[in-house]
Amino acid sequence: IEQGIFEDEGLDVEVVELPDLPAATAALQAGKLELAFVPTISALTMARQNVPITMIAAADGINPAAADASLDEQRNYTSVGVYASKGSGIESIDDMAGASIAVPELKGQPDGTITSVLHEAGVETDGIEWLKLGFQPALDALKADQIDAAFLVSPFSLQADEAGLKRVMNPSVEFFPKGSATTSWAGNSDWVKKNPEAVKRFQAAMAKANEWANDNIDEVKQHAIERAGLKLTPADMPQSYWPAAIDPDQLTEVDDKLVAIGFFPKKIDVDTILATPAE
Repeated sequence: IEQGIFEDEGLDVEVVELPDLPAATAALQAGKLELAFVPTISALTMARQNVPITMIAAADGINPAAADASLDEQRNYTSVGVYASKGSGIESIDDMAGASIAVPELKGQPDGTITSVLHEAGVETDGIEWLKLGFQPALDALKADQIDAAFLVSPFSLQADEAGLKRVMNPSVEFFPKGSATTSWAGNSDWVKKNPEAVKRFQAAMAKANEWANDNIDEVKQHAIERAGLKLTPADMPQSYWPAAIDPDQLTEVDDKLVAIGFFPKKIDVDTILATPAE
C-alpha cells in the first residue's frame, strides 16, 4: 500500500486487523469484508464446509531455495516450526507418535501439514492428541512441560528458540510444493462474481506487490518488525517469499496429498474455488 501499487491500479485499500481466522471468515460471510488473508489448507477446508469463498491471489509462500535445504538451514526461510517441550523426550519427528500437539486451529493448515509430514516419514498419527491453543498459551504450555509439542510462528518461534526449545519440524517447507503459495487473499464468492473488475485489479496489484517484496526483502522485513513491535533486525528474519500467483496444479497437489492421508474424504476440483487469473 505504501508503495502506491494499489492506488496505481485504482484501488482504495483499507487494512482491517482481526484476532483470528474464524473472525475473518465470519466477516467475509457477513459482507463486512471484501477480502481476507486465508491459509491455503484452510481455504480447502472451507470449500468442503460449503463456505462461499474464492481464492483470488497469492499472499506468501515458501522460498524455492528452502526445498534443498537441511532442517537447520530451512530456518533461514521460515519462522514457522514445530517445537518440542524439554520433558517430552522428542528429539526428532520419529518420536512424535502419540504426542500432544498444540495448533491454533483444528482441521487447518497446521495439523494438515504436520500430519502429512509425519505420514510420509512413516510415523503413526492416529494416536496424536491435537489441542487448539493460541500461540502464546501454546508457548507457555511448552515451557511448563504441559504439552509435548506446538506449532509456532514468529515471534513465538523466536521466543521458543531463546527458551532453548528444540525445533523438530518445518512443516510448511516440507509439505508444500516448491515455490507454492501457502496463504492467499480470498473473497466472498458472491462478491467476487459481482466485482470482476475489482478482482482483476487486485490480482494485478498483488502480482506487482509480491514482485516488489521479493526484490526489496530487507525493507519488507523492517516493515514487519516495526508493525509487530519486534526487537529484531532484518538479519534475524527469514528469507520470505511471495509467489506471483496461485498455481492450480500446485493447489491440486496439496489437495491430493491431504486426501491421500485421509485428512479430507475426497478430492475437489480446485478450479471451483479459484478466481480467473488476471491476464
